[in-house]
Amino acid sequence: MKKIALSIILSFLITTALIPQCYTYAIDTEPSILTTTENVEGDRAAGLIVDCALSCSGGSKTVYINAEVYGSDIMGKIGFKNIKVQRSTNQSTWTTEKTVSDKISEDAAYKILSNYAVSVDGGYYYRIVLDNYAKEKTWWFPETQTFTTTSNSVWIS
Repeated sequence: MKKIALSIILSFLITTALIPQCYTYAIDTEPSILTTTENVEGDRAAGLIVDCALSCSGGSKTVYINAEVYGSDIMGKIGFKNIKVQRSTNQSTWTTEKTVSDKISEDAAYKILSNYAVSVDGGYYYRIVLDNYAKEKTWWFPETQTFTTTSNSVWIS
């Protein structure tokens, strides 16, 4: 009898904890600023990332990264992964010159990189490609969302 009562209580607790997650992200919000060459509609199915922006500018043998990602709520983790600085001579064919370490915040609703400087060789066009990343802050099967964006290109002499 104790096992049955314990099973019922445990089932009730698990069911109660999971029900709010079923409805939390039912509405998919379009980002208002999105620079990308990827199809992000399918990648944004989780609805965790509601807005993002990515651009780069240049200085003397330096690329400055400006990136923003906003979550739908406080996230367990949010930020940028797989940050690549790519170069090209013709803006058609791109090669990765550098990879920058992930920039992730914990227990935050957004992450911003403002003029994050990366040294480059120069003599090429440069752009930034990165994955916007968010992971829910929940105990039960947290969802994650990742999609790739690509910045504008700049000439660095």
